[in-house]
Amino acid sequence: MRAALLAMLLVAGAAQAAVETRAPAEAELKSFHAYYQKRFPENHSAQPAFALTRAGAGAPWQVTATVLMAPQRGLKLLCRMQRIDFAYAPDKGEWGGGERVRQFVWLDRASGCVPPARPVELLQRMPDTELVGVLAQQGKLLDKARLLLAGNTGCARQRSAPFELYAIDVGASGEGSEEMVALVFRSARDGGATIWARRTGADYDAWNANCR
Repeated sequence: MRAALLAMLLVAGAAQAAVETRAPAEAELKSFHAYYQKRFPENHSAQPAFALTRAGAGAPWQVTATVLMAPQRGLKLLCRMQRIDFAYAPDKGEWGGGERVRQFVWLDRASGCVPPARPVELLQRMPDTELVGVLAQQGKLLDKARLLLAGNTGCARQRSAPFELYAIDVGASGEGSEEMVALVFRSARDGGATIWARRTGADYDAWNANCR
């Protein structure tokens, strides 16, 4: 048993060690900034974050860049931020992407709207009044939804998982055409769960749940 465990650890360590990273070359930086300024000439303050990885020696480099726009204050404690992702195509020798602008939200009492380590992705447009309520009540909603998770055979093992809110969506829960707010939770240990919430006045009630 110990020998097998040691072998598994060695294989996992070798797999991790095989992944290589590096800093972007000067030519890659210049080509990205030229592409970005052509696409977004009105924005000169972008500070891209680059990620360059490959599976091992001889494998092609995967080169990506992420631009985070300056956070904006919304209603009350609400903060919003846009993120744009780009990728370099070595076969074409050019950058691409930027067509989809991702939206992230969080609540913050500080005046500067400092982004948290994991802001919540907004998958559908929602009014600020709705977002403030959903974000403020997410913990209470998850606690109420534990009973739904326990009673759902596909979610039973996640009923006590330590979840973190990952995204907010809008759609039908699968049991009808009524659209509801969908809170997408993720757990590093037990996958994810989507909690469908119905609004009643200023409050939200957990209505349905599904897991993966």
